[in-house]
Amino acid sequence: MQEFKTSKIMWALTFAVISVSALQVTGLKKVLDLRGQIFDQSVERSLNQVAEWIQVSADISFAREDNKSALSLESSIHGVSKSLVRRMESMDVDSLLHIALKKNGVEAVGVFGAFDSYDQPAFLDSNCEPYRDQLVEEGYSVEMRDLHFKVYFPNRGAYLLEGGLGAFLLSGLLLIGIFIGLVYVFYSVRQSKQIERIRRDLMNNLTHELKTPISTIGLASEALSDNDIVINKDQQNYYFDLIKAENKRLGLLVQKVLQASLVEKGSMKLYLQPLNIHNIAKDVAKNVAMQVRKQGGKIELDLKASNPIIHADQTHLTNVIFNLLDNALKYSKENPKIKISTLQTDEGLNFSVRDNGVGIPKEHLGKIFERLYRVPTGNIHDVKGFGLGLSYVKAVVERHGGEITVDSELSKYSVFCLKLKFDPPQE
Repeated sequence: MQEFKTSKIMWALTFAVISVSALQVTGLKKVLDLRGQIFDQSVERSLNQVAEWIQVSADISFAREDNKSALSLESSIHGVSKSLVRRMESMDVDSLLHIALKKNGVEAVGVFGAFDSYDQPAFLDSNCEPYRDQLVEEGYSVEMRDLHFKVYFPNRGAYLLEGGLGAFLLSGLLLIGIFIGLVYVFYSVRQSKQIERIRRDLMNNLTHELKTPISTIGLASEALSDNDIVINKDQQNYYFDLIKAENKRLGLLVQKVLQASLVEKGSMKLYLQPLNIHNIAKDVAKNVAMQVRKQGGKIELDLKASNPIIHADQTHLTNVIFNLLDNALKYSKENPKIKISTLQTDEGLNFSVRDNGVGIPKEHLGKIFERLYRVPTGNIHDVKGFGLGLSYVKAVVERHGGEITVDSELSKYSVFCLKLKFDPPQE
């Protein structure tokens, strides 16, 4: 129920952030549209003022000339008013346009030109020539007799954004920060749930693993110490063997916890010496052979490495091989078949353990080396262990400069391969 509530809250917060982002984008669009309308109106007023200044100046010039000259000046070639062109050539139109735009609150820089009714340039500065097509097609326009005075702003979009961009970016950064925070919170919640699940599973499995041998030892001890119960020599030996076996089992559990503690603290010390990994594999296989035979299985040795001598820590390497064999046995079906193989490589050798067990789902292959991680099996204790062995194996192999890989097919097999070097890097 708590998980459902947390999920609902996270989705609600995510929806709120997305909604605010959408409103912000919509608001920015409206602001840009409004600024665009104001900009257009201001430019049109500025163009009318510039056109009026040019035409008034041209009219004053015409009045100073005689009628004949005036008629001559007012004659046009290709429909273009030569009088206006001459006045534009003699005036600083760029400054006039800048003054008019600034007067109307426009700071943007534009290019300009005068065109006839056929969109041919009658007046076009060389600096404005690259924008000729934009002036004709997109420029603001005002009529000056038979000419069209046009202005185009190459950076109109950036200019319109400039005013509201700061606030937009600030609010955008805040939203991004909030979103990142939500993602982090969501991730933390999921991680805490996973840690809680792992902790719960660990406690359940520890309780299950410890309760059985403790109960067995307790019952056997009571049977041996109860004077009212008559037992023969064989029964007595049976109870002693049972106590020894369960005590050994408890010792192994404690050893795994200690191994995990070494990895957690980073205090694992390696005492490197030349070791024959074939001999270690044979010794470990011999120790677990009885358990394998009890389940109707067998261990096959396929040791092909021509040079099995590597520098390694004997205790930790033995523990690694034992953990792999123990893991293969625990997750095997009836009649387990475990195969230990070695192959020579240029830098050392590959050591692999293959079983015919239940396999590992693909989605869990990348997680099985995490501390305390166990492939979920519900609340069923049909497999002993609590997720410490493989994390320890990975830590030891990496401390030896090697790497571990796993390949598995569900309901068929699992193969763990150690890539070990002759000489691991010095610490």
